[in-house]
Amino acid sequence: MLTHLTLINFALAEHLAIDIDKGFNVLTGETGAGKSLLLDALSACLGERTDTNYVRYGTEKADVTASFSYQEHSPEAAWLKEHELDDESGEIHLRRVIFATGRSKAWINGRPSSLSELKEIGRLLVQLYSQHSQQQLLEPPYPKHWLDRYSNFYAPAQEVRDAYSTWQKNIRQHQAALDAQATRKQRMETLELQLEELEEIVQTDYQEIEQEFDRLSHHEAIMQDCVYSLNSLDEGEQNISQELASILRRMESHAGRSEQLSQIHTSLLNAQSELEDATATLRQFMDRQSFDPERMEELNSTLEIFHRLARKYRTQPELLKEEYEAWQLELEQLQQLEDPETLAEQVEVSYQEFLHKAQHLDQIRRDAAKPLAKKLTEQVKQLALPEAHFEFKFEPLEHPSSEGLSFIQLLFTANKGIPAQPLARVASGGELSRIALVMQVMNAEKTEAEVLVFDEIDVGISGGTAEIVGRLLAGLGQHVQILCITHQAQVAAQSDHHLLVKKQQTDPASSTIINLEENNIIQELARMTGGMEISETTLQHARQLRQLKFQQA
Repeated sequence: MLTHLTLINFALAEHLAIDIDKGFNVLTGETGAGKSLLLDALSACLGERTDTNYVRYGTEKADVTASFSYQEHSPEAAWLKEHELDDESGEIHLRRVIFATGRSKAWINGRPSSLSELKEIGRLLVQLYSQHSQQQLLEPPYPKHWLDRYSNFYAPAQEVRDAYSTWQKNIRQHQAALDAQATRKQRMETLELQLEELEEIVQTDYQEIEQEFDRLSHHEAIMQDCVYSLNSLDEGEQNISQELASILRRMESHAGRSEQLSQIHTSLLNAQSELEDATATLRQFMDRQSFDPERMEELNSTLEIFHRLARKYRTQPELLKEEYEAWQLELEQLQQLEDPETLAEQVEVSYQEFLHKAQHLDQIRRDAAKPLAKKLTEQVKQLALPEAHFEFKFEPLEHPSSEGLSFIQLLFTANKGIPAQPLARVASGGELSRIALVMQVMNAEKTEAEVLVFDEIDVGISGGTAEIVGRLLAGLGQHVQILCITHQAQVAAQSDHHLLVKKQQTDPASSTIINLEENNIIQELARMTGGMEISETTLQHARQLRQLKFQQA
C-alpha cells in the first residue's frame, strides 16, 4: 500500500508531504491546479520517463520519494529479498532525483538502483489505468489479452509461445540442412584432401628445422668464432681466466679491510665461476658440432615443402599446423551435422507439441469467453446502456501463430435486436469510454498490485452513470488501495478520502494538496457540481451525493 509521498521542487510543488490512506482516495481540483502532480511524482518513482519540466522553475533538481508498506509473503517481498534490499521495517522507499540537466538518479531503500529495477518493483506495487485506455479497445490484440489477463491464462499462453518458438527454430534448422546438403559433401571431400596433404608435414616443427638449417648454413663462421672465444677465455697465452685469477689474488689480500672490497671480491668469484661454466659449455658445444651436407639437404627439402604449401593455402609456413587443426575441427562439425531427414522428424514432433498446447489454450479461452462476456454485459448495463450485449468471436487463423490458433474479437451492440459487431465499427466515443472503464475495473479485481491508480477514466460520463462508477470504485477500494483523479462529483462523493489540489499564486506559482475533512468535502463537491458560485442549492445537492455513500454502506 502507498503510505506517503514527498515532493521537493517537483513541478509546481515546492515542498509537499502527503499521507495516503487505504481505501478509495480521490484527487480533485480546478483545471490547471496540478491534479497530475501526484500521479507524475508517483510515475517518476516507478521508473517512468521524466523530463526537465518536472524540475521546479529556478531550482537545480526535483526530489520525490514514494513509501509503501507490504506484506511478508507478497511478490514485492520476494523481489526485495532476491535483490538483497529487504529490511525489517516492512516498508519500501522509492526515490528519484531529476536534475535540470536532464539526468536522473534512483534509489530503492537507500541503495542506488537502475530505472529497470524501479520498473520491476513498480509493476508489483502499482497498476495504472488512464483515460486513454479506451483506444486500446480498438487494437486487434486487446480482446485476447484482456481475456487472458482476466482468466489468468498467462502460463498456458506462454507455453504456446515457447512451443511455437521451438517449432519455428526446428523449421529453420531443417531448411538450413537442406540448403547445405548440396555443398556439405563437396566441402567434406575438399577438407579430407587438404588434411591428407598436410598430415605428414605438420608432424614436423617448422621453427625447429628452420633454426637447425640456419645453424648448419653458418657452421663455418660459428666454429671460427667459437675457437677464437675459447682461446681468449682459457687457452691463449694471456687468456681471460688467468687474468681474472690474478685479479682475485690481489683483491683477496684486501677483502678484509673494507666491506665494499669484500663485496667486490665476492662478485669477482661469482664471475669466475660463471666464466668457467660458460667455457666448459662452449667446449661441449664445439665437440658435438659437425657439418652434415645430407642433413642440410634434407632440411632444405622439408622447408621447401612448408613454403610451397603455405603459398598454396595463402598462409605462413609456421601457421600451417593451425590451419590443419582448424580443418580437422570443421570436418568433425560437418560430420556431426544431423541429416535433413532427422531434422524433419524433429519439426513434426515440435509442431505436434505446439498444436497440442495451442488447442488446449484455444479451448480454455472459448470456455472462459462466454461467462466473461456475460459478466461484462451485466456490468456495462449499469452505465446507462440497458440493452448492451457482448460476445467473443473466434475466427481460425489461416496460419497458426505464437498467440494461438484463433483471431479473437469482442463484439458489441447497444440496441436490442441488432446483431453484435466489432467494437471499432459500432461503438460511439461515449460507449467506448464506459466499456473501457468497466473492463479496467474488472481487470483491477484480478491484479496482485495493492495500489490502483485511475487517471480521469470517467471522462465522457455524468449523472447517474458517474454515480455507478463511483460505487464500483468504492467497492473495489474495500480490497485494494485506489487513487482516482476525477472531475465527476458523483465519483468523488463515493470516496473514503478526498485530496484537493490547489494552486497558489506565489512567485513562482505553486500547488499544494490538502486532505479534506467532511465539511470541506461538501464544499468541494458543491464546487464540482455548481462551479465557482456555490449556493445553498449546490451545497444541498453535494450533501445528497455524499449521503448516498453512507446509505450504500
